[in-house]
Amino acid sequence: MECNGISQVLLSQCYIRPAFNPAKYPNPDLFPKGKSYTAIWDTGATNSVITRKVADELGLHIVSFATVNHAGGKSNQVPVYRVNIELPNQVGFVGIGVREGELAGADVLIGMDIITRGDFAVSNYNGHTTFTFRVPSTERIDFVPTPPPSKPIVKAKEPGRNDLCPCGSGKKYKNCHGKA
Repeated sequence: MECNGISQVLLSQCYIRPAFNPAKYPNPDLFPKGKSYTAIWDTGATNSVITRKVADELGLHIVSFATVNHAGGKSNQVPVYRVNIELPNQVGFVGIGVREGELAGADVLIGMDIITRGDFAVSNYNGHTTFTFRVPSTERIDFVPTPPPSKPIVKAKEPGRNDLCPCGSGKKYKNCHGKA
């Protein structure tokens, strides 16, 4: 997903449906209906979040309650729903437990419960922010090369008293640089 200019917020579209097992449907046209929403990607969030609007529009049912720690403190008895999340790159997640929460500028928050299932990278090359996500992870991504192992420092051999001085004078070391 690419942004015009440098972006301080990572946004994409995602498609949310009530949770279901796709293997039980012989035809994708029979899948439960869902809707496209704007999602914000947040590596600081443990779990994914939907707004009350999403829950109402999709007719979702609360499956449990959770305690949630957030920037504003702590909330108890937060509703949890089960949904299927489909990302723009044809990556989908079935039966994800999402918490209900208030979000600014988006209706869905993609948290680390999803991000840790694949490879997530952000670059700001040439004044444009691009972020990518793939599942499954296919290789290690690291933009900082691993330094080669350091070689031990070997102390140079000291010349003996009667060796020629290493300065090239032609004198014995004891009569040149070896004088005490």
